[in-house]
Amino acid sequence: MGEASLNFSNVVKLHEDAAVDILPVIGENIDYGIEVGLPFLSPSIERDSRNVPVERVLARIREKRSVLWIVRVAGEPVAAIITSVMRYPMRDTLYIEHLGGSKISVWMQEALHTLVELARSADLSGIEADGRLGFEKYIGKCGFFKKTHVHFEMEI
Repeated sequence: MGEASLNFSNVVKLHEDAAVDILPVIGENIDYGIEVGLPFLSPSIERDSRNVPVERVLARIREKRSVLWIVRVAGEPVAAIITSVMRYPMRDTLYIEHLGGSKISVWMQEALHTLVELARSADLSGIEADGRLGFEKYIGKCGFFKKTHVHFEMEI
């Protein structure tokens, strides 16, 4: 193999990194956003339905107490996120209520960076999320979340 065979200037890039968009659903687009986003969020909402029914989750979005975000990869919706502001006596945080979809390794880091910028611009102190055990492997890859507690439950 000669030196000329190591020249890669003629290689065509076959796979471009897909553009990721994280878009808040606002105004007259709320019902359409719910139609697009609900299938991605249904497993998360169902897991929490003994505490908050789906009707209440949707009402909070329509009342603008929670914000629905649609995540698109290469223009196609692949996930959705619901956030709200948690007000504590000592601080306010952005709370990720629900998150779900596909291709999470493609969009998660960019989505979290978008939410961090939103939280900073709103003068919030941090971002919080609860999740099932498997969620930790995705959130940990983003590098700026830390596990602060574990939640226990007992049905009676």
